This record gives sequence, structure tokens and C-alpha cells, in this order.
Amino acid sequence: MTRSFVRPGPEAQTLKNLAPSSPEEIRRMAKLAGLNLPAAIMDELCQSYPAFEAMVRRLPRARARFDEPAHHVAAIERISRLEKLE
Repeated sequence: MTRSFVRPGPEAQTLKNLAPSSPEEIRRMAKLAGLNLPAAIMDELCQSYPAFEAMVRRLPRARARFDEPAHHVAAIERISRLEKLE
């Protein structure tokens, strides 16, 4: 038997369906973060941010905030055997 801590539900498990941020939104987020970048660096950020954003949006969102990925699925029999060894 395995136990999973992923909360089942019909809601979306990722944010990959959202539209990518526009350059104006990226500039606004950088300003709100307190970044004062030269124009060339800001342009580079605007070009590279969509790839970073897409990667982050593919991460599953259905776990509790402090769940550890290593404990997503644990075989109960294996845990029982390890507890008996102690």
C-alpha cells in the first residue's frame, strides 16, 4: 500500500494555463521588488523571464506548503520494516 499526501480535487494542479507576463508587467514587478536596473539588463530580464515563469508555473500546486517532496509517496510496508529495525 502507498500513501500520497497530494490533495485530490478537480481544481487545476499547475498554473501553466495562465498567459505569460508582458514586458510591462515584468518591469512593474522588478520596480516593486526594488530593482533599479540599466536598460540593457532590464531588456535581458524581459527576454529571459518568460522561460523562468513557464518553469515555475509547471510546478504542482496541490501539496500543502510544508510537505517534503521526498515523502510524496511512501510505501507503508517499507516504513514498518524500518521502524522494526530501531
